[in-house]
Amino acid sequence: MTDTHEPEAWFHEAGSDQCPHGAEPDRTSDAWDVWADRHTGSPQDVYICLEAPAGEACGTCSAEDGEMVPWSACHERARTKEQPAPEQRAAHERITVQVAGLECLERECEEFFTDDGDEIPGKDTCSHFSEMDICAGCSEPPAWGEFVTVVAWADCKQLAPAP
Repeated sequence: MTDTHEPEAWFHEAGSDQCPHGAEPDRTSDAWDVWADRHTGSPQDVYICLEAPAGEACGTCSAEDGEMVPWSACHERARTKEQPAPEQRAAHERITVQVAGLECLERECEEFFTDDGDEIPGKDTCSHFSEMDICAGCSEPPAWGEFVTVVAWADCKQLAPAP
């Protein structure tokens, strides 16, 4: 367990339906040595099966709730994907960016999760993202953690005809 809200790998309890090895054998038997190689104790004071992953969970939320809270259900996890600092670009340069609705940008779209509610590892976009040509010179650079305000290339102030 941690004091911060971070994803942790969780495993099903030894002897559960998800554990392929069955219940714990007598500790004086030879079978116990084989069984013990595939199971270990956990901070929750139960044996867990290392061959029965339950998915990623938030250790802090799980400790508070007394049961596994999937990482996708953590109320404190960051919902926006951190973006690298913008590159210095020439004023009024056409660039292509990906755009999507707020739910998709905050990675709360249903396509980022499995049917069980677990976040899909490595998934960066959903089908709602599209590409848009914008003007780098007219678009505002984002402040940390904020979304970018963009100006479409067709609306670039430099392209407007002089009166």
